[in-house]
Amino acid sequence: MDFLDLQIVFQTDDTLAADADFSSAIRGLWGRSLKRIYCFQKQLDCIDCSLENCTYYVLFEKKLNQSEQYHPYIIQAYSSEPGLIVVKLSLFGWICQHYDKLLYSILNLEGNTLYRSGKRFTLSLESIHDANKNCLYQKGSSSVKKPCIKSLQYRPQLVDCIQLVFQSPLRQKYQGTLMHTFVWEAFAKSLINRIRHLDTYFNHGKLQIPADIDIANVQVLNADTRWDEKPRLSFRQDAHMSIGGLVGIVELRGISSQMLGILKLARYLHAGKQTTFGNGKIVLKKCQDI
Repeated sequence: MDFLDLQIVFQTDDTLAADADFSSAIRGLWGRSLKRIYCFQKQLDCIDCSLENCTYYVLFEKKLNQSEQYHPYIIQAYSSEPGLIVVKLSLFGWICQHYDKLLYSILNLEGNTLYRSGKRFTLSLESIHDANKNCLYQKGSSSVKKPCIKSLQYRPQLVDCIQLVFQSPLRQKYQGTLMHTFVWEAFAKSLINRIRHLDTYFNHGKLQIPADIDIANVQVLNADTRWDEKPRLSFRQDAHMSIGGLVGIVELRGISSQMLGILKLARYLHAGKQTTFGNGKIVLKKCQDI
């Protein structure tokens, strides 16, 4: 599966709160940029439009599934130092091959206005780098370079004991309510569904994931987790909401080789709900190196 990681840096015309989360706000600006550039039927709602391969529709509207966890990208944006917003944008599947459209939509964020706490901030695009730290664009550049696109593989592997480190909130439902303690079966089934869906609709099934993946007989040796609240401001719905979940470390024994292959992919594709905003980031640690 193609995987494209971009780091985008914006300068603002005023000081921002340190470590503030701007993921939702930047996503909204990016979406409006895509729609402004590529939608020429602006009098129509997306549901009434027959052009199903529209760049905006594929990325932002729930074309293939009603769940937020199935968008083919992850966006995380934070203020790193006074006046700077650092955006990490990860894209996966055939979407990556349209990097020209994606980069053009990012370039068009230059001069956009970000609203925060009743204040207006004007964005100035400083730079775009890929995962190999190649500079694709620097302020004042007359051209944009091609990014490096990685290839993710499904590689089963047998490991006796493994730790899952949730670095950002795992927002997961179990028996109709949000999971406040880690439940392996609910987590595993949801993650398999996410990876399968992304592979089917955005990768033409090239990962060749087995039809049956064994998730039984897994022992949760330790679950040192806590609930981490994560607020989000939705400009679309004009509402504040929580997208919090579990963070911490879970130690597991008895994971099948097929399921470990899924977990290795989850390091890049994340797990649970609200992955679009960076939720469910996983690091794997174990008794031996992966």
